[in-house]
Amino acid sequence: MSELPISLSDLTPAFVSERLAARGNDVEVATVDVTPLPGFSGLMGEVQVIALTYAEDADLPSTMIGKCPLDDDMARMYNEVMNSYKRENGFYRDLSGQVPMRVPEVFVNEYDEAAGRGVLLIEKIEGEAGDILNGPDIEMFDTLVRQLGTMHGEYWLNPAYGELDWAIDWTLPSLKLGIPIIQGAWVPMRAARPDLAPVEILDFFERTWIFDTETWLERVAERPWTMIHGDYEFDNIFFAADGPVILDWQTLMRSFPGGDLAWFLGLGATDESVAEERSLLDSYLAAFTAAGGPAWSRDELIDDMAASLQFHCTSAVATLQGLVEAGVPEEDRGRQRFEKMTSGMMACAVRWNVLDRVQE
Repeated sequence: MSELPISLSDLTPAFVSERLAARGNDVEVATVDVTPLPGFSGLMGEVQVIALTYAEDADLPSTMIGKCPLDDDMARMYNEVMNSYKRENGFYRDLSGQVPMRVPEVFVNEYDEAAGRGVLLIEKIEGEAGDILNGPDIEMFDTLVRQLGTMHGEYWLNPAYGELDWAIDWTLPSLKLGIPIIQGAWVPMRAARPDLAPVEILDFFERTWIFDTETWLERVAERPWTMIHGDYEFDNIFFAADGPVILDWQTLMRSFPGGDLAWFLGLGATDESVAEERSLLDSYLAAFTAAGGPAWSRDELIDDMAASLQFHCTSAVATLQGLVEAGVPEEDRGRQRFEKMTSGMMACAVRWNVLDRVQE
């Protein structure tokens, strides 16, 4: 069989035909045309629109979305730390038909961990792309927190997920490779923006996470876990006519559920969602408990969300600082995303009283 390409631009009709046939689709691809996905700029990988023509009529879409690791040193470093493509490959192979959310249909799914190469061809969803810079109405917020609660409840301490060899948790050794990245970004960003959050919160993050990360990795690894998406936010959600479709399963891990919910509520925050946050938390809890999670109080849920803020706030800062140092202009949408990630998560640290809820 043809070897995995380095880039989506290297996809050939023979490669796609072989891989479709391996999944039971015995068709001959005549041509492959690769074009950029509008509005996408990835830090770790390529995402492109793949247009296919077939030698004969085929019961397959003529347009798919392709993903593969980016062929540069920075992307390889991040993928080595995070195992992103290994996780997404595992999800689409083992779980995509089981989660209580709509996810894209997969047509080609291969990953070579040793070579650091992979190709994923999935369904192209028709509808409206989500946007963390412009969140939806409160009814959709409620729908999305409910389905997140259902997934977390179904996979609460569930060995069907926890025993999979790609299901990482906070003890993954490679995560420690990211410590110098966060430390190196934090100092200049804090110096340039001392008003990121109240000084006592910034001091707390610095004292407990930035310069004592290994201790706190051990602490979060001890929390009761479920399967979390890891990057559940509007840029990874597509709104089709029949409801939301959840994308980008590269950050899936065994972790505490509050981390997913905190990221979603912090990144996508609107004036309306903040005003209705108690109701949203209650919707999440109802779904979480009904699906098999523990019967937590709202206060216990906020405690669990607050436990994720050291990681969320400081990792957002690290990525934003990388963009600043690279000279990415303020009007660039990618930079605007991480500006909102940073400000949104810091606002959660204030709103949820992280100093009272996360004990040193």
